Amino acid sequence: MAHQITKKSTPRRGSLQFYPITRSDRPYHNFNNFGHLSPKEISGFAGYKVGMTTLTYLDNDKNSPTFKTEVMTNATILECPPLVVCALRFYKNKNTVGESWAQGLNKNILRRLSFKENNANPDDIKGKSDDLRLLVSTQPWLANIKKTPEVFEIGVGGKLEEKYQTVKDLLGKDLEVGAVIKDGSFLDVSSVTKGQGFTGSVKRFGVKIYPVHASKSRRKAGNLGAESMAKVQFTVPQHGRLGFNSRVEYNKFVLKIVKEPAEINIKSGYKRYGNVTKTALVLKGSTPGSIGRLIVMRKALRPIKSAEPVKVNFIKY
Repeated sequence: MAHQITKKSTPRRGSLQFYPITRSDRPYHNFNNFGHLSPKEISGFAGYKVGMTTLTYLDNDKNSPTFKTEVMTNATILECPPLVVCALRFYKNKNTVGESWAQGLNKNILRRLSFKENNANPDDIKGKSDDLRLLVSTQPWLANIKKTPEVFEIGVGGKLEEKYQTVKDLLGKDLEVGAVIKDGSFLDVSSVTKGQGFTGSVKRFGVKIYPVHASKSRRKAGNLGAESMAKVQFTVPQHGRLGFNSRVEYNKFVLKIVKEPAEINIKSGYKRYGNVTKTALVLKGSTPGSIGRLIVMRKALRPIKSAEPVKVNFIKY
Protein backbone atom coordinates (compact mmCIF):
# COMPACT_ATOMS: atom_id res chain seq x y z
CA MET A 1 0.00 0.00 0.00
CA ALA A 2 3.03 2.22 0.20
CA HIS A 3 3.39 2.42 -3.62
CA GLN A 4 7.12 2.78 -3.34
CA ILE A 5 9.47 0.66 -5.44
CA THR A 6 12.48 -1.20 -3.95
CA LYS A 7 11.00 -1.25 -0.43
CA LYS A 8 9.33 -4.39 0.92
CA SER A 9 7.27 -2.63 3.56
CA THR A 10 6.37 1.02 4.18
CA PRO A 11 3.39 2.69 5.86
CA ARG A 12 0.34 3.37 3.73
CA ARG A 13 -0.03 6.75 2.06
CA GLY A 14 -3.09 8.80 2.96
CA SER A 15 -4.78 9.12 6.34
CA LEU A 16 -8.08 7.32 6.93
CA GLN A 17 -8.80 9.42 10.02
CA PHE A 18 -11.44 11.61 8.39
CA TYR A 19 -13.11 8.96 6.22
CA PRO A 20 -15.55 9.20 4.59
CA ILE A 21 -14.24 12.41 3.02
CA THR A 22 -17.53 14.09 2.14
CA ARG A 23 -18.17 17.53 0.72
CA SER A 24 -19.83 19.98 3.10
CA ASP A 25 -23.45 20.85 2.37
CA ARG A 26 -22.85 24.57 2.95
CA PRO A 27 -19.88 26.94 3.26
CA TYR A 28 -20.10 27.19 7.06
CA HIS A 29 -20.30 24.65 9.86
CA ASN A 30 -22.16 24.78 13.18
CA PHE A 31 -21.66 23.18 16.59
CA ASN A 32 -24.18 20.80 18.13
CA ASN A 33 -22.27 20.31 21.39
CA PHE A 34 -21.71 23.43 23.47
CA GLY A 35 -20.09 21.70 26.44
CA HIS A 36 -20.41 22.88 30.02
CA LEU A 37 -21.41 26.53 30.28
CA SER A 38 -21.70 28.64 33.37
CA PRO A 39 -25.15 30.08 34.18
CA LYS A 40 -26.09 32.96 31.85
CA GLU A 41 -23.04 32.28 29.66
CA ILE A 42 -23.46 32.33 25.85
CA SER A 43 -21.62 29.55 24.03
CA GLY A 44 -19.84 31.38 21.24
CA PHE A 45 -19.76 33.75 18.30
CA ALA A 46 -18.89 33.89 14.59
CA GLY A 47 -16.65 36.00 12.39
CA TYR A 48 -15.38 36.31 8.82
CA LYS A 49 -11.80 35.36 8.01
CA VAL A 50 -9.80 38.44 7.00
CA GLY A 51 -6.37 36.86 6.68
CA MET A 52 -3.21 36.33 8.68
CA THR A 53 -0.66 38.66 10.20
CA THR A 54 2.50 38.60 12.30
CA LEU A 55 2.68 40.04 15.80
CA THR A 56 4.64 39.89 19.03
CA TYR A 57 3.31 39.34 22.53
CA LEU A 58 4.74 39.17 26.01
CA ASP A 59 4.62 35.57 27.24
CA ASN A 60 3.14 35.48 30.76
CA ASP A 61 3.00 31.69 31.17
CA LYS A 62 5.16 30.77 34.17
CA ASN A 63 5.70 27.23 32.84
CA SER A 64 6.94 28.41 29.47
CA PRO A 65 10.67 28.57 28.61
CA THR A 66 10.01 32.01 27.10
CA PHE A 67 8.40 33.43 30.26
CA LYS A 68 8.61 37.26 30.41
CA THR A 69 10.04 37.26 26.87
CA GLU A 70 8.58 38.92 23.79
CA VAL A 71 7.58 36.17 21.37
CA MET A 72 6.78 36.46 17.66
CA THR A 73 3.93 34.41 16.21
CA ASN A 74 1.49 34.29 13.32
CA ALA A 75 -2.18 35.03 13.95
CA THR A 76 -5.54 34.93 12.20
CA ILE A 77 -7.80 38.00 12.06
CA LEU A 78 -11.58 37.49 12.12
CA GLU A 79 -13.93 40.43 11.54
CA CYS A 80 -16.94 40.06 13.84
CA PRO A 81 -19.97 42.24 13.01
CA PRO A 82 -22.68 41.93 15.70
CA LEU A 83 -25.06 38.99 15.53
CA VAL A 84 -28.79 39.63 15.69
CA VAL A 85 -30.96 37.30 17.81
CA CYS A 86 -33.74 36.20 15.44
CA ALA A 87 -35.66 33.74 17.62
CA LEU A 88 -35.80 31.69 20.80
CA ARG A 89 -35.98 27.98 19.98
CA PHE A 90 -37.37 25.64 22.66
CA TYR A 91 -36.65 21.90 22.96
CA LYS A 92 -38.25 18.96 24.74
CA ASN A 93 -36.27 15.69 24.85
CA LYS A 94 -34.00 17.14 22.12
CA ASN A 95 -36.97 17.78 19.79
CA THR A 96 -38.17 21.25 18.79
CA VAL A 97 -41.47 22.20 20.43
CA GLY A 98 -41.75 25.82 19.37
CA GLU A 99 -40.09 29.09 18.39
CA SER A 100 -40.68 32.73 19.26
CA TRP A 101 -39.48 35.06 16.50
CA ALA A 102 -38.47 38.70 16.74
CA GLN A 103 -40.38 41.40 14.90
CA GLY A 104 -38.95 43.85 12.39
CA LEU A 105 -35.99 41.77 11.21
CA ASN A 106 -33.79 43.04 8.39
CA LYS A 107 -35.04 42.30 4.86
CA ASN A 108 -31.85 40.39 4.07
CA ILE A 109 -32.54 38.01 6.96
CA LEU A 110 -36.20 37.56 5.98
CA ARG A 111 -35.13 36.75 2.42
CA ARG A 112 -32.76 34.09 3.74
CA LEU A 113 -35.34 32.41 6.01
CA SER A 114 -38.55 30.55 5.21
CA PHE A 115 -40.89 30.49 8.20
CA LYS A 116 -44.43 31.41 9.14
CA GLU A 117 -44.30 34.63 11.08
CA ASN A 118 -45.85 34.13 14.48
CA ASN A 119 -46.31 36.12 17.66
CA ALA A 120 -46.07 33.10 19.95
CA ASN A 121 -45.60 34.05 23.56
CA PRO A 122 -42.34 32.53 24.81
CA ASP A 123 -43.83 32.16 28.29
CA ASP A 124 -46.39 29.69 26.93
CA ILE A 125 -43.82 27.60 25.07
CA LYS A 126 -41.39 27.58 28.01
CA GLY A 127 -43.77 25.48 30.11
CA LYS A 128 -43.65 22.67 27.52
CA SER A 129 -39.85 22.57 27.12
CA ASP A 130 -36.71 21.56 28.98
CA ASP A 131 -34.05 23.39 26.93
CA LEU A 132 -33.58 26.68 25.11
CA ARG A 133 -31.23 27.91 22.40
CA LEU A 134 -30.77 31.12 20.45
CA LEU A 135 -31.26 31.30 16.70
CA VAL A 136 -28.93 34.05 15.48
CA SER A 137 -28.05 35.60 12.15
CA THR A 138 -24.90 37.28 10.94
CA GLN A 139 -24.97 40.80 9.50
CA PRO A 140 -22.20 40.82 6.87
CA TRP A 141 -23.55 43.97 5.18
CA LEU A 142 -22.42 45.99 8.22
CA ALA A 143 -18.83 45.17 7.25
CA ASN A 144 -19.45 45.52 3.47
CA ILE A 145 -18.76 41.81 2.91
CA LYS A 146 -21.98 40.62 1.26
CA LYS A 147 -25.77 40.73 1.71
CA THR A 148 -26.64 37.08 2.32
CA PRO A 149 -26.48 36.23 6.06
CA GLU A 150 -25.82 32.88 7.76
CA VAL A 151 -28.28 31.58 10.36
CA PHE A 152 -27.33 29.09 13.08
CA GLU A 153 -27.87 28.14 16.73
CA ILE A 154 -25.86 29.05 19.81
CA GLY A 155 -26.31 27.70 23.32
CA VAL A 156 -26.89 29.36 26.67
CA GLY A 157 -25.63 28.13 30.07
CA GLY A 158 -27.63 27.33 33.18
CA LYS A 159 -31.02 25.78 33.87
CA LEU A 160 -34.06 26.55 31.72
CA GLU A 161 -35.28 29.41 33.88
CA GLU A 162 -31.80 30.95 34.04
CA LYS A 163 -31.45 30.66 30.27
CA TYR A 164 -34.81 32.31 29.73
CA GLN A 165 -34.05 35.22 32.03
CA THR A 166 -30.74 35.73 30.17
CA VAL A 167 -32.08 35.80 26.62
CA LYS A 168 -35.63 37.13 26.82
CA ASP A 169 -34.40 40.72 26.55
CA LEU A 170 -32.00 39.87 23.68
CA LEU A 171 -34.73 38.92 21.19
CA GLY A 172 -34.42 41.11 18.10
CA LYS A 173 -31.33 42.91 19.43
CA ASP A 174 -27.65 42.90 18.48
CA LEU A 175 -25.12 40.71 20.27
CA GLU A 176 -21.54 42.04 20.35
CA VAL A 177 -18.46 39.82 20.35
CA GLY A 178 -17.08 41.55 23.46
CA ALA A 179 -20.11 40.40 25.47
CA VAL A 180 -19.39 36.74 24.66
CA ILE A 181 -15.60 36.33 24.27
CA LYS A 182 -12.84 37.76 26.44
CA ASP A 183 -9.11 38.30 25.87
CA GLY A 184 -6.91 35.43 27.01
CA SER A 185 -9.55 32.69 26.60
CA PHE A 186 -9.50 29.47 24.55
CA LEU A 187 -11.94 28.74 21.72
CA ASP A 188 -12.81 25.83 19.45
CA VAL A 189 -13.22 26.97 15.84
CA SER A 190 -15.34 25.29 13.20
CA SER A 191 -15.10 25.98 9.49
CA VAL A 192 -15.22 24.52 6.01
CA THR A 193 -11.76 24.07 4.51
CA LYS A 194 -10.61 25.62 1.24
CA GLY A 195 -11.86 23.68 -1.81
CA GLN A 196 -9.05 22.40 -4.07
CA GLY A 197 -11.26 20.97 -6.83
CA PHE A 198 -10.37 17.77 -8.72
CA THR A 199 -6.87 16.59 -7.83
CA GLY A 200 -4.68 13.54 -8.40
CA SER A 201 -3.62 10.93 -5.88
CA VAL A 202 -0.21 12.55 -5.27
CA LYS A 203 -1.68 15.81 -3.94
CA ARG A 204 -4.74 14.13 -2.41
CA PHE A 205 -2.99 11.33 -0.49
CA GLY A 206 0.75 11.89 -0.81
CA VAL A 207 1.42 8.86 -3.04
CA LYS A 208 5.06 8.51 -4.07
CA ILE A 209 5.90 9.42 -7.66
CA TYR A 210 7.27 6.50 -9.72
CA PRO A 211 10.70 6.66 -11.40
CA VAL A 212 10.78 7.80 -15.01
CA HIS A 213 11.18 4.39 -16.69
CA ALA A 214 9.31 2.27 -14.14
CA SER A 215 5.76 2.62 -15.46
CA LYS A 216 3.57 4.31 -18.02
CA SER A 217 1.97 6.40 -15.29
CA ARG A 218 4.07 8.00 -12.59
CA ARG A 219 1.51 9.89 -10.50
CA LYS A 220 -0.87 7.18 -9.32
CA ALA A 221 -1.06 4.13 -7.06
CA GLY A 222 0.92 1.21 -8.36
CA ASN A 223 -1.65 -1.39 -7.35
CA LEU A 224 -5.44 -1.12 -7.05
CA GLY A 225 -5.77 -4.21 -4.85
CA ALA A 226 -5.86 -7.99 -4.83
CA GLU A 227 -7.28 -9.84 -7.83
CA SER A 228 -9.37 -12.20 -5.70
CA MET A 229 -11.50 -9.39 -4.24
CA ALA A 230 -12.89 -8.52 -7.67
CA LYS A 231 -13.38 -4.91 -6.64
CA VAL A 232 -11.39 -1.81 -5.72
CA GLN A 233 -11.47 -0.96 -2.00
CA PHE A 234 -12.29 2.57 -0.83
CA THR A 235 -8.94 2.68 0.96
CA VAL A 236 -6.99 2.73 -2.33
CA PRO A 237 -5.68 6.28 -2.91
CA GLN A 238 -7.14 7.56 -6.17
CA HIS A 239 -7.93 10.87 -7.84
CA GLY A 240 -11.01 12.88 -6.84
CA ARG A 241 -12.32 16.00 -5.19
CA LEU A 242 -10.19 17.54 -2.44
CA GLY A 243 -11.16 20.06 0.22
CA PHE A 244 -14.38 21.85 1.21
CA ASN A 245 -14.76 19.62 4.28
CA SER A 246 -16.16 20.52 7.71
CA ARG A 247 -13.37 20.60 10.29
CA VAL A 248 -13.02 21.59 13.94
CA GLU A 249 -9.80 22.80 15.57
CA TYR A 250 -9.50 22.93 19.34
CA ASN A 251 -8.00 25.39 21.80
CA LYS A 252 -7.29 28.51 19.78
CA PHE A 253 -5.94 31.24 22.04
CA VAL A 254 -7.61 34.67 21.88
CA LEU A 255 -4.76 37.16 21.73
CA LYS A 256 -6.88 40.28 21.56
CA ILE A 257 -10.27 41.74 20.68
CA VAL A 258 -9.57 44.82 18.55
CA LYS A 259 -12.25 47.52 18.73
CA GLU A 260 -10.32 50.12 16.71
CA PRO A 261 -9.78 48.83 13.12
CA ALA A 262 -6.88 51.24 12.56
CA GLU A 263 -4.86 49.18 15.02
CA ILE A 264 -4.61 46.21 12.64
CA ASN A 265 -5.33 47.68 9.18
CA ILE A 266 -2.50 47.94 6.67
CA LYS A 267 -1.96 50.42 3.83
CA SER A 268 -2.51 47.97 1.00
CA GLY A 269 -5.42 46.17 2.68
CA TYR A 270 -5.53 42.43 3.31
CA LYS A 271 -5.27 40.34 0.17
CA ARG A 272 -8.64 39.50 -1.41
CA TYR A 273 -10.45 41.11 1.52
CA GLY A 274 -9.55 44.75 2.05
CA ASN A 275 -9.44 46.44 5.43
CA VAL A 276 -11.39 45.77 8.62
CA THR A 277 -14.22 48.18 9.50
CA LYS A 278 -15.79 46.51 12.57
CA THR A 279 -14.59 44.83 15.75
CA ALA A 280 -12.05 42.10 15.03
CA LEU A 281 -10.85 39.02 16.89
CA VAL A 282 -7.18 37.96 16.74
CA LEU A 283 -6.53 34.22 17.24
CA LYS A 284 -3.09 32.71 17.68
CA GLY A 285 -2.10 30.45 14.76
CA SER A 286 -4.10 29.50 11.69
CA THR A 287 -7.72 28.49 11.16
CA PRO A 288 -9.27 26.39 8.38
CA GLY A 289 -11.17 28.05 5.55
CA SER A 290 -10.62 30.52 2.74
CA ILE A 291 -10.64 34.32 2.90
CA GLY A 292 -14.09 35.75 3.61
CA ARG A 293 -15.51 32.47 4.92
CA LEU A 294 -17.50 32.36 8.15
CA ILE A 295 -15.70 30.85 11.14
CA VAL A 296 -17.98 29.68 13.98
CA MET A 297 -16.47 29.70 17.47
CA ARG A 298 -17.46 28.25 20.84
CA LYS A 299 -16.01 28.18 24.35
CA ALA A 300 -13.36 25.43 24.47
CA LEU A 301 -14.70 22.03 25.52
CA ARG A 302 -11.38 21.01 27.05
CA PRO A 303 -9.03 23.98 27.45
CA ILE A 304 -5.44 22.82 27.74
CA LYS A 305 -4.61 25.24 30.56
CA SER A 306 -5.77 28.37 32.27
CA ALA A 307 -4.49 31.54 30.65
CA GLU A 308 -4.54 35.29 31.07
CA PRO A 309 -4.63 38.19 28.60
CA VAL A 310 -1.30 39.06 27.03
CA LYS A 311 0.21 42.33 25.82
CA VAL A 312 0.13 42.35 22.00
CA ASN A 313 2.15 44.50 19.59
CA PHE A 314 1.04 44.37 15.95
CA ILE A 315 3.66 44.52 13.20
CA LYS A 316 2.53 46.79 10.35
CA TYR A 317 3.83 46.01 6.86
